[in-house]
Amino acid sequence: MKKILSIILCLFAFTAVTNSAIAANKAKAAPKEQTPEYYYKQGQDYEWKNNRLGAIDIYSKALEIDPSYNDARIARAKLYYFFEKYDKALEDFNYFYNQPNYGAAVYYEYRIDCKKKLGLYSEALDDMFEVILAYGGQARVYAQMKEMIEEHPEYAEKLNPDTHKDLLIKYSAKAPELRGYAETFSKDETNEQNMEYYKFFRNIARKMDQLAPAQNPQPTDNIRKSPVDGEVIDTIKY
Repeated sequence: MKKILSIILCLFAFTAVTNSAIAANKAKAAPKEQTPEYYYKQGQDYEWKNNRLGAIDIYSKALEIDPSYNDARIARAKLYYFFEKYDKALEDFNYFYNQPNYGAAVYYEYRIDCKKKLGLYSEALDDMFEVILAYGGQARVYAQMKEMIEEHPEYAEKLNPDTHKDLLIKYSAKAPELRGYAETFSKDETNEQNMEYYKFFRNIARKMDQLAPAQNPQPTDNIRKSPVDGEVIDTIKY
């Protein structure tokens, strides 16, 4: 009888141990919470281990869950650029163009270079001009525009502000800033390069003033008018 009880107890103990082990293995095998943050950190780990292609796939998983997870999109865009997949990189960098707190001036160097690599020279020059407006002046970008036009003279008109009227209107509030930027180059009239910058940026500011949307007229009810002959004026009100 004792032997039977011992066997039964051993069976119970074995079953308990087995069930505990199975539960532990399931817990280990259970995937962690699938969040964009989790995949982004995993992608960074892949990059650190020099598995950049694998990192692209992981960042893509993060974006499948949350397309607005910008850290993953930026990381993926830079990897696409690294692997010379310029069309895919451009798609990711373009995403930020209309995003709050980003806009034309953010990641513009990647975006413009992708367009150059893809032969989209006209669009690249448009982007450069917009960056100049967004910054309120950017001599380095202007110099880069000139270099590109020297290589592709068929786009020389892109240096003419009249070819960017929509952008001039869009950034018309930047005219004073751009004018001030131009003035910084006017102090040394013997420096031909500086005078070229001065004239270029000053011309843009003038065009922006001309194209700026008309301001709504101010209400005239509270504006003092000249008294009519014979009218008694209460000077306290004035």
